[in-house]
Amino acid sequence: MYELNEMLHLKKHDKITNPGDYIVLKGYMACKTAKQLVYFAKQGDTILVMDNFCGEMLEFEAKTEVLLVKMPKEEPFMLARRKDDLQLKLIEALIERVQFFSIPAKERMYVLLCQVGKEIGIQAGDDCYIPSVMTQREMGAYISCTREYLCVMRKNLIEEGWLGEGRGWKLLNWERWNQQWGEVIAESVPVQITQL
Repeated sequence: MYELNEMLHLKKHDKITNPGDYIVLKGYMACKTAKQLVYFAKQGDTILVMDNFCGEMLEFEAKTEVLLVKMPKEEPFMLARRKDDLQLKLIEALIERVQFFSIPAKERMYVLLCQVGKEIGIQAGDDCYIPSVMTQREMGAYISCTREYLCVMRKNLIEEGWLGEGRGWKLLNWERWNQQWGEVIAESVPVQITQL
């Protein structure tokens, strides 16, 4: 059982400053590097905040109110194994993020929406709803386009039947999104990362 002093409450935009392993109990966290999105973490996900050189380049920012619990100390072998797994996930996400910028802006928008849908999307029927965790300005920065271009792309996606009308991001026919855009980056990454 976790003790209450191991709980961490974050307000929107707060960042985790203490190294350690955490479990997200409530809310959404964005892992970023150089103000670029690496991935989102949601309830039930484990995040690793490192204190080495790599850790200084990453930040975990609360995108909503967040409740975290710090993982208790484990046996050294188990802790090393779990850290290796989390670091492998992070390296793969960083490689995909670099590859992301080799595709055109319109495709980057599709891929980003698909990534966020997979990581934190809420499926309802055939569709996937993305929680309000990104402003248009942030999304434009993640895709590397202007806010105006983002609005034009959004309008086109609605007209083409990829997005639902109205506020927010409702990805229509989630299975189609996954088939078309779910593996675009993974397929273009030629190197398979393996654990040592």
